[in-house]
Amino acid sequence: MKNLFVKAFVSPFYKDFFGFFVVVFIVLGLLMEAPQHIKIGERILQNPLAFAALLFLFLSYGWLQYRFYIKLIQEGKYQVFHQLALFNTKDFSMYHLRIWVYNHMLLLLYASFLTYLAIENGYWFQPLILWFLLGVMFFAHKDLLFSMLSRPLPDQKFIQLKPFGLKSIPLKRAYWLIVHLMENRPLLLLASKVLLLILLKLFYYSYTMGTYDERWLQFGLLCVAYINFPIWLEKKEFEQEKLAYFLNLPRPFLRKAWLHFYSTLQILAPELLYLLIHFPDLPDVRQALSLLLLLISLNLGLYALINATKSSAYLPRNAVISFFSLFFLVIFGFPGLLFSGLALAGFLVSIRSGYNQ
Repeated sequence: MKNLFVKAFVSPFYKDFFGFFVVVFIVLGLLMEAPQHIKIGERILQNPLAFAALLFLFLSYGWLQYRFYIKLIQEGKYQVFHQLALFNTKDFSMYHLRIWVYNHMLLLLYASFLTYLAIENGYWFQPLILWFLLGVMFFAHKDLLFSMLSRPLPDQKFIQLKPFGLKSIPLKRAYWLIVHLMENRPLLLLASKVLLLILLKLFYYSYTMGTYDERWLQFGLLCVAYINFPIWLEKKEFEQEKLAYFLNLPRPFLRKAWLHFYSTLQILAPELLYLLIHFPDLPDVRQALSLLLLLISLNLGLYALINATKSSAYLPRNAVISFFSLFFLVIFGFPGLLFSGLALAGFLVSIRSGYNQ
């Protein structure tokens, strides 16, 4: 029962606002250091206008989540949940509390952080107001939702559905992969991006401490590329199952190369943005451009490796062999352009046929 409510009301919320939470994670989790969070938190506690703005943001988030919740309840397949109004108040509150906490986890974590700062700095009024507001939001949300669920279901009317998909919304083929991942594999996309951004941050932090040289960053990008390995597997399955029709339509070599390159840039956007932001940490532009090229080429090379492996049973073996081969090349100080050249060559060979994706 608990898993049912999570799948019905929590997963759709994070799926629809996937991009928002990725941006929040990148800005607050990766681009800002702990001292910056502390300074901003102290400024919010000290400045009444800043604290009022925070309360307004909390209310806006709660209202947005409430509107999304109501939109779900009004859908035909969610009308079965109108039976929740038959629960007693205690049971209804417990089920709703679990969903509310999951969907407001961002607010609760930041409120806990501000409460800790407030206690450390001797502020008591602000955390009381903050948690009082969260309590009011929860009970208001619960009561409004219960009131709506208690209403009789509207009469069903025939509604002619408009066609939805690639025919109704013009969508170029270069965007099909990212749309497929966001609609069907959002957790895979989110988990891989969160993990690799954390990994990039750790590699960059240790590099800036002066303990390691450029090879450390090259090894970090190699690890990052292999974290994206499940995404390239999903891309291959997507092309074979849903785009198999296009295998009968030969396309120019350069056109195919551009489509793959552009869709890869979309998948690698968080990593590329992170590298661009940390350009000042690198000694020269040449090294920065070399790392960007290495990141893109390694991911294209992995896709080529998946294409070249005829049987999926041999794919883990080939992936391990390629990883350690590149690892030893990095250790022995071979230039990054060599890795990029090998990966790009493998990618171009894998799409040379007009009947390959």
